[in-house]
Amino acid sequence: MSRPFDWGAYLKAFHGASPGITEAVLSRTLSGGHTPYRWLARAVSPRAELVVDVACGSGAMVRELARPSRTVIGVDLAESELRLAAQRSPGAWLCADARALPLASGSVDAVVSSMGAVVIQPARALFTEVGRILKPGGVFAFTAPTVLPLHPRDLATSVGLVGRLRSLPRFPGPTEITGYVDALVGTGLRKVEDARERYHFEVATPEDAALVVGALYLPTTTSARREAAISWLVERTRKEGPVRLSIAMRRFVVLKQPEATRDTEL
Repeated sequence: MSRPFDWGAYLKAFHGASPGITEAVLSRTLSGGHTPYRWLARAVSPRAELVVDVACGSGAMVRELARPSRTVIGVDLAESELRLAAQRSPGAWLCADARALPLASGSVDAVVSSMGAVVIQPARALFTEVGRILKPGGVFAFTAPTVLPLHPRDLATSVGLVGRLRSLPRFPGPTEITGYVDALVGTGLRKVEDARERYHFEVATPEDAALVVGALYLPTTTSARREAAISWLVERTRKEGPVRLSIAMRRFVVLKQPEATRDTEL
């Protein structure tokens, strides 16, 4: 019987070797001129004074959410990412497990996480902790990659890339809401939004190709397969000009319910 994959060791090594690589891709991934970071930030009320960014990485969301009258705390387990975040902007950076946050119960106006919910497992532990620190009426907004609403023409490039990699990008947790239904029950959180958006990353140079392939979680893919995928993208740009890679994202918004109105329905 094979052992379960050690995602903790993989993620530690990945982000230790390539801090900032996720931000480098998502900050150039656009839809109508805005990034997934901007889209996620729009779910937070301007009145929110204390916001926590879970799995903050190199601090892109913390900078996106910054306001003169607001405190944003960036939380991550990767010290390499937090060091880079601190170099890029001043802020409150916290190296901690999002499933056991050193924050008071009912003290936070909003929690956000760009891609963190597909990495931090089990999801119930994350949601329970978020529900604990949020004030009643507080919001937890998070994004996750998904498949829809990709257009068939978008899929052609993705299929070509996956064919060279011979594997799909993987995450420790689910990317669809069905994977979160059971995890939300009993946490005091209720889903109020499930929205989708299609984003695009333009590959114009060999460096772009290496960046986007390097940012994928591919725990079972060999370096030779990665190089084959990069070479394929580079060759496409040489023949056709810039190549557009499409990334479908899903934004979930959940609300911390007042004690008197809680139920177990999502």
